[in-house]
Amino acid sequence: MRNSTLISRLLPALGLSLLLLPGCYSRSDIKEEGGKAGTMTDAVISDNPETPTVAPEAAATAQPLQRVNVLLEVSGSMEGFMPKTAADGQNTQFQQRVAQFLSEVNRTPMVRQKSFFLLKEKPYTESYGTLSGTVRGGIRQPAKSTEVPAVLDTLMTRYYQPGTVNVLISDFIYSPKNAGAIPYIKTDITDALQRNGAQSDLAVSVYGFTSDFRGTYYPALVAAGKKTNCCDTEIPYYYWVIGPSDAVRQFDAALLTDETARQAHFGVTYPRPAYSVLDKFENKGSWYYGDDGASKRNADAYRVVAVSEASAQQPVEFVVGLNLQNLPAQYRELAYLQQNLQVQTVDTDAKLAGVTAATAQTKGSSGPQSRFTHFAKIRLTKVPPASRPLVLKLQNQRPAWVSQWTTKNDATPAAKTFALSSLLDGIQASVQAQPTIFELPLTLQPAK
Repeated sequence: MRNSTLISRLLPALGLSLLLLPGCYSRSDIKEEGGKAGTMTDAVISDNPETPTVAPEAAATAQPLQRVNVLLEVSGSMEGFMPKTAADGQNTQFQQRVAQFLSEVNRTPMVRQKSFFLLKEKPYTESYGTLSGTVRGGIRQPAKSTEVPAVLDTLMTRYYQPGTVNVLISDFIYSPKNAGAIPYIKTDITDALQRNGAQSDLAVSVYGFTSDFRGTYYPALVAAGKKTNCCDTEIPYYYWVIGPSDAVRQFDAALLTDETARQAHFGVTYPRPAYSVLDKFENKGSWYYGDDGASKRNADAYRVVAVSEASAQQPVEFVVGLNLQNLPAQYRELAYLQQNLQVQTVDTDAKLAGVTAATAQTKGSSGPQSRFTHFAKIRLTKVPPASRPLVLKLQNQRPAWVSQWTTKNDATPAAKTFALSSLLDGIQASVQAQPTIFELPLTLQPAK
């Protein structure tokens, strides 16, 4: 986030102390270019195993989004993403994706008010047309510097409101003048997000993309020197969606559904997904539904497994169907589920035997399996001594791509971002911990 004068791109060179001074810009001097004032906005198993520790289904009914503020960074380091239109009309992947995103935000009926900003040394109010034109036609006057902690401070202090999200579009490169500031990246981001006091519902969704880049490349470490006529490789950029958890979840679900994006979500809670035990789908052994009224098939979902016999030679296997369509793509990826979906139980040997995704065959089936996107198979070899709880839970873990995209030295252009993990550490320290994405209670019991 630095221009040709190599001014710091992300955090002030003097570290947190500058954020406490009236330096870069104050919380009240967000103005339009030209001097007019502008505004951004006028389950651990409990005693009761049926009690989930995540947002219940009722949480899906939330207030409509009141406002979205979109801030596009236009410092010198961003010029390569938004080069001036070439004679052959070629543009970058950034220009295509961001122009489409801005259009969708501008047109969506699910947000009542939309505001757009050019993010220079401070945010400047612009129209949708001007912002979109900058993305398409290139940056005319790149900013000298953009201090993201100061921007975060202002957003959190004045514009953090119910039903409002702020979307920052930037390369998020931390570029201090001296290496001594590097260890404080996490602290500076955390302090900026908490400047107006802890927000119990603060959430941040991070989306990572890469794009071809045609311009001057500025590495975070100034000593490495800039690279002209760059690049032969794609360069990362990001959307940070910041706001109350419900608002971020609604915005993500409506406008950020591109499954090619890398994702990391902090502090966002989700309604518990629909789920049911399936008795005629890849099951083994002697068991049946133990739910009240199950014999009359009048239950919407089955949550109780009654085991008649089980042994190492003749294990019981049953499948739980999961409908994860309302979760972000990160939590629907099969690799993530296979690594982070767990079974927790008491006094039984039930274990997760595997996780699979829906296929064309299951989707086209006339059975209940057609209603689910994923399937978790559970195996046990012992009849439970009495009714026992079992919880199927998805752990909330930072996705592997974050470390893969992180570098300590970005002198050589690559699809990596300097100190990305530290930036996200700062976010994670600012939000209320969500150890699990969902917890789905079931019951195991001996057959009667």
